[in-house]
Amino acid sequence: MQGMMADDLPRIVAEIEQLVDRIATRVARFAPEKLLLRSWWEFASSSILPDKNPDDRDATMRMLEYTQSVIASVKPAAESVDLTEEDWNALKSDVRTLFTRVSFEYQMSSTSDRRRRDQNLDMDLEALRVRTEVFWINVRGQRYHVHERQALLDILVPHSAVLMRLFGMDAYALVSELDKILAKLTFGLHDSLQEMESLQEATLTRVAKLVEESPSRNIDELRDKVFEDPDLASRREKVVGEMFGLDLFDVELVTSLPENLLDELVWSRGEDDDFFAPGEFSGWPLRVWPTMKRPFIRINGRILCFDMFALFDRLYRVLQRVIFRLEPAYRQMWNDLQKVVSEQLPLNYFQRLLPGAQVYGTFYYRWKTAGGATEWCETDGLVIYDDHLFVSEVKAGAFTYTSPATDLQAHITSLHNLVLNPASQANRFIDYLESAEEVPIYDADHVEIGRLSRSGFRHVTPCAITLDPLTELAARSNHLRKIGIDIGQRPLWALSIDDLRVYADLIDNPLVFLHFVEQRMRAAQSELVDLDDELDHLGLYLSNNNYSLSAVKLAAGKPSKITFNGYRTPIDNYYEAVLQGESAVLPSQQMPEKLAEIVRFLSKSGIKGCSEPASFLLDASGEYRTQLVAAIDQQLLAHHDLGRTLPLSTYGDLSLTLFAWSPLVPRQAAFAVEHTQVVMAADDEDSRPLLELEYSADGTLCGVHWQHIGLSDLSPDELERLRDAGSSLRGRRVAKVEAVRKIGRNEKCPCGSGKKYKQCHSLTTQR
Repeated sequence: MQGMMADDLPRIVAEIEQLVDRIATRVARFAPEKLLLRSWWEFASSSILPDKNPDDRDATMRMLEYTQSVIASVKPAAESVDLTEEDWNALKSDVRTLFTRVSFEYQMSSTSDRRRRDQNLDMDLEALRVRTEVFWINVRGQRYHVHERQALLDILVPHSAVLMRLFGMDAYALVSELDKILAKLTFGLHDSLQEMESLQEATLTRVAKLVEESPSRNIDELRDKVFEDPDLASRREKVVGEMFGLDLFDVELVTSLPENLLDELVWSRGEDDDFFAPGEFSGWPLRVWPTMKRPFIRINGRILCFDMFALFDRLYRVLQRVIFRLEPAYRQMWNDLQKVVSEQLPLNYFQRLLPGAQVYGTFYYRWKTAGGATEWCETDGLVIYDDHLFVSEVKAGAFTYTSPATDLQAHITSLHNLVLNPASQANRFIDYLESAEEVPIYDADHVEIGRLSRSGFRHVTPCAITLDPLTELAARSNHLRKIGIDIGQRPLWALSIDDLRVYADLIDNPLVFLHFVEQRMRAAQSELVDLDDELDHLGLYLSNNNYSLSAVKLAAGKPSKITFNGYRTPIDNYYEAVLQGESAVLPSQQMPEKLAEIVRFLSKSGIKGCSEPASFLLDASGEYRTQLVAAIDQQLLAHHDLGRTLPLSTYGDLSLTLFAWSPLVPRQAAFAVEHTQVVMAADDEDSRPLLELEYSADGTLCGVHWQHIGLSDLSPDELERLRDAGSSLRGRRVAKVEAVRKIGRNEKCPCGSGKKYKQCHSLTTQR
């Protein structure tokens, strides 16, 4: 089969070349505005209609962008012909086939051919090549539309002075104008439909009034008379222009963007010389598309924008290149400001996620280099919240704009610069942190600003944060060791500022965020959890909680490639509702309200170490959570019925002793500790967490107490007393069950030993 696919490569390449030539020839013959208008309408309908297949939406999106790229690259034919339905369907079929061929058949045959030519082909590198090429071709949309404005403001505001010098408007004005384009491309059609209905009503009202005034007028006279009203005439012109013309897409009509900026962002027909230049992949979607360099197209003197993804996905870097060309001396200032902004932005979003966190910006410390010398080293930021420490290393450099098909090495180099280097820097600081009981950190003047102790943190998370989105590559940063991107033994959280912005929106409890990070880092160490997008991790967490464990169960102990699809859908739906102005409910894990109440209370309590009990409870499975809540309800009920509490002890991975207290049975801390110690002695445990919950008379949680109980400080006499009490407790457990039913010989013994009944208390009963 490999040989057959390798043999097929020349045929597949020839077919792709024929498809590209045929598409270019067709596009050159037809009026470009009609092609793009039809493409946009099909894309819009596929996005709006609920029964449309998502694959159809993706196909129409590719049709729109690729058609515009061809228009920008191919000289028009001498004579234009009308676009018939047959012509349109043939063109659409060719484009769809082109993308299918390049994404699947070409990739399989190309890999087979490479393997035949090189028996030692690095298949890990080959897998990276295929993955990045397929994403290059098909994936668009770097961020949610509701974030486009803020994302641009975050990074453009520091450059307002140069924007004003070059284009006569600052960052706020520029982003406001760009936001108008986004509004037209997202809501313009809906608004025009509503305006058309309103215009119809106003027109009919006007007609009725004219008929009443002069019943003898014929229909032509009425029509002419109706639109003598300047307001109605203006409204009609606007509706017709937007519904049946190009006004929705006319950048100069929609915005006040300056002409010199528009000239930098627009292609004229056939102006781009690169996309169809002779050589490998001429006209293929594997090259850099013209829309990636300039998002607008000029047709018949009008500057048009049909594709919001082409506009916003790379706009920041496009503007950067424009400014560097127009004012080369600004390059260093741009880089300096960009560095400051990119280092501060993650800290801002961490502070939204973790209100009250202790934050250090750029700081310094003395540590040995690879050569053994000790020198001053820099770290971009630290975020401390309770017992969690985030070590932030930020890279503001651009991810390569070149295609992986023509320059895969540039993509690997970008990973080195934007992921591997910050990972190494973060790990270097953690090595320093672990080098002594306590270590100092310093400001830029080498004045000590704080001291840190590794023992004070239950979790330390190294973060590599990028200004540019890294799409599928960031989510896979812990799986790139085989291609030379070795981030070390510590799991790394590689993400973009766009990802942090989403987390700051969606996670409204700091302790839930910390627990997600714990699960995210577990997943980073799993070979089975290999996701293509950072937000897939959040979707899986919301659905499966400990999703790396879910992957292990799915694999059933066998090495496997597991694909997780559709888990970010609730996140997508949330932002779609926000965009539409609808009531949007934050996506969250399903959990009993009493458990959620405990986590909320802890997050607002200010109790030192509050994240540990929250994480313990959030680690629990749905069944365990239900058991805990049932135990709380049972204990509170016992306060009324029995005048005492009924503590719960659980065993296994989530061993816990739980007490609920209320005004009817006030907290007895010493009794709770001793009971826990008896449970430990009964089960030969060294340590056990104790959770005590205090409730008010109306059942509201008003106190949470968490501690780890041990036996090491007790005297031999106290230990002996506890063991006797523990033995008695185990016997009572068994007797309680035996009084109700017969215990099966192979059941776990109800005493809590973990042994089978036949190997434990069954022997005692027999004796």
